[in-house]
Amino acid sequence: MQGKSKTTGSIHSSVAPFSLRLAALLLLAFLPHLQSIGETEADHWAFLPPRKSSLPGGINPIDHFAHKRLRQEGLSPSPRAPLHTLIRRLSFDLRGIPPDPAEVDRFRSDTSPEAWSQLVERFLASPHFGERLAQNWLDLARYADTSGYAADRTRNMWVYRDWVINAINTNKPFDQFTIDQIAGDLLPDGGLAEKVATGFHRNAMQAKGNNPRKEEFRIKTVVDRLKTTGRTWLGLTLECAECHDHKHDPISQKEYYQLFAIFNNVPHLGKGYDTHGPKMDFVPQDNSARTTTLEARIATLRKTVPRASSPADAALLGTWENGHVEKDPAKFAPTDDLSITAVLRTREKVADIASKYDWKSKTRSFVFGIGGEANKNSRPGHLFAWISSTNEPWNGAEIHSSIPVNDGMEHHVALVFQAGKSMKLFVDGVEDKAARVIGKIPGRISVSARPLAIGAGYTNSETPNAFHFQGELREVRLYTKALPDPGQVGKTGAEIQKLQSELISLRQKPIKIHVMDELPSPRETHVHVRGNFKDRGERVYPAVPTVLPALPEGQKANRLDFAKWLVQPDHPLTSRVAVNYLWQHFFGSGLVATPADFGAMGEPPSHPGLLDWLAVEFVESGWSRKDLVRLIVNSETYQQSSIQTPKQQEADPANRLLARTSRSRHPAEQIRDNALAVSGLLVHRVGGPPVFPTQPEGLYEETGQNEPANSNFTWKESTGDDRNRKSMYTYWKRMLLHPSLASFDAPSRQVCVANRSVTNTPRQALVTLNDPVFHECAQFFAERIAASHPSSHQRLEYAFRACLSRSPDAEERRMFLTFLAGEDEGAEKWISVAAILLNLDETLTRE
Repeated sequence: MQGKSKTTGSIHSSVAPFSLRLAALLLLAFLPHLQSIGETEADHWAFLPPRKSSLPGGINPIDHFAHKRLRQEGLSPSPRAPLHTLIRRLSFDLRGIPPDPAEVDRFRSDTSPEAWSQLVERFLASPHFGERLAQNWLDLARYADTSGYAADRTRNMWVYRDWVINAINTNKPFDQFTIDQIAGDLLPDGGLAEKVATGFHRNAMQAKGNNPRKEEFRIKTVVDRLKTTGRTWLGLTLECAECHDHKHDPISQKEYYQLFAIFNNVPHLGKGYDTHGPKMDFVPQDNSARTTTLEARIATLRKTVPRASSPADAALLGTWENGHVEKDPAKFAPTDDLSITAVLRTREKVADIASKYDWKSKTRSFVFGIGGEANKNSRPGHLFAWISSTNEPWNGAEIHSSIPVNDGMEHHVALVFQAGKSMKLFVDGVEDKAARVIGKIPGRISVSARPLAIGAGYTNSETPNAFHFQGELREVRLYTKALPDPGQVGKTGAEIQKLQSELISLRQKPIKIHVMDELPSPRETHVHVRGNFKDRGERVYPAVPTVLPALPEGQKANRLDFAKWLVQPDHPLTSRVAVNYLWQHFFGSGLVATPADFGAMGEPPSHPGLLDWLAVEFVESGWSRKDLVRLIVNSETYQQSSIQTPKQQEADPANRLLARTSRSRHPAEQIRDNALAVSGLLVHRVGGPPVFPTQPEGLYEETGQNEPANSNFTWKESTGDDRNRKSMYTYWKRMLLHPSLASFDAPSRQVCVANRSVTNTPRQALVTLNDPVFHECAQFFAERIAASHPSSHQRLEYAFRACLSRSPDAEERRMFLTFLAGEDEGAEKWISVAAILLNLDETLTRE
């Protein structure tokens, strides 16, 4: 019995400490969240508006908060990094490429106090700034050049990518940057650029092929839009409320589907492999030398063209000096050839000049004006005309100008219609050769029951009730003839038209790009019981979670109302989340380490006062991204050395306290771009369609990506400059990303990516050593080295400065020169030197 008792006692004594250890571990794991017990969910820090505390003068606000926290923890900031490290850090952070030796020399020799800030301004002004920051945004936007899923077909999304780059380079305020992408198609004064911006939510994957579950995959697309919007702007895991109430944050399932209702009204068209959302025509810009020459010549001629004026022709039917409505519908109703001229000055996006057209009342005839009555093919601020040979149904043609006339300047404008043959638009006496005609030119003009209206139009009314002209409208003239020169500008106008014809012939054909659009009437939205779209529960209407500020438009809200709500100044999340993503770019980790989750299960901010101060400052600065970047990179905190002391390692191994700068391996794109830049191969051209750099031969065939049931696409390697473009322009195929990019953790972007995974594998070393692109870079770098100087000492100096922005130290110099001092200092040895330098940890790492 005594032995048994000892045995029993030993079991109990071993279990008790384990239970205590387990309890202790659980306590530590949940400790960050236990502090909120007793608080309401609305009291969570992220749902309260940020507050900007007052600060002492004479110190960068970032340094104030960072140094204060370090003092509290008994730590000190690190010294400033060496100058060559600083310029490399800034160049990679702002441009995505290394500085060239001349830039490094200029910076190191500049001893003025403004040397750093001037360097910052030069890099901010670089077109590559937009490229580097766009790279992060495209991860969030899940940008790719293919549709995803098994039938991973090519689609034209690159126009959206270029819009992002341009928006960042021009410092488009973040609030407008947000509105344009979520609801640019709904802006009353929105144009082509705003519609292109809505590609953000058309980046979502699109199921194609012989798939009968069309509605299911439409629902999946809306779910993706909510998830992406939540992670990108709100820092919330909205997707956790799709099937049930959110388990940790105050978002009910009903509230989830109220948000769902806002994004549930995008058309879903086609079937099979042609399943798609809204599209629009886009003409890519041609930047060839001949195009530039023609555009310059046309601009010069336009300055010398005679002032346009309407002719006194015998075919003149009537003249009006301002807005007017004829009483008799039978008067001024030509049925054959027709010309209309006018002089106008306006800033209106949509207005009619002359109309006998009311399609809603089935009384079509002709209409000439601006903005196409906001119809499907319209271009706000541009001339248009519709002519039909029958009242009902539509049987005619429409024409839309390529030149805006709502710039507040005086313009002479004209429509010339030759029955059965042509429709033309003229601006200041010159034909717009780039005007787009849709439909077949009718052989006659129908007679309408509506009287002629000058300066207004009709919409289901016997009297003019819409599209009123605001501004100056005079000398409106109607002719029963197709005038050959309606502005009487003679030979100069004819020469411009000839040049325009050549210019049009050089321009590329329109491509179809993917944009957002809204259904005329919203779909009904119901709660999906347990997330099953076939099990429809309570009907819901647009709204946002009650823990956040209310949506001003209530149940009638659309995407535009939601986008404006996101960027209202008192919103507690949007500015914090945006600032945090930008901080993550410069410091490797956000002030909130979980950038897509500011909720209860996310990490609390390491420096809450700093996060709030920056969030408020961001809004007060007019949502200026560049101002925020200036503030960050001009701080001492950003410029610290990355060398870690033993004390820092022990107290703060993850560097959450900002006692130093965190080292990190370059992203996949910068690893390749760096090798191309150092070797002299990199082509710096910005924007354009995706390119196809070298990849292993037969890769698509081996993986079946060229099969008709899959991508039905063959990789054709680019030639010329396109072989060595920046990596962000590489054809981004979701189902099979370019292998060198995938090896270094570039995401396939099937979903929104808030921060990239970073792996360390043997294959990565094999890529930078043996991949054809990297080997070619080593060869070209070796040629540059050999051509730089006659002696090995000078060549080695050049190689280090070109690759690492510094000279070799004594030990490095000795080792490399010993290697080169063999019997044959030939090209192969310099290729080896180049390959070694391109593969150094220092080369592949952002210090």
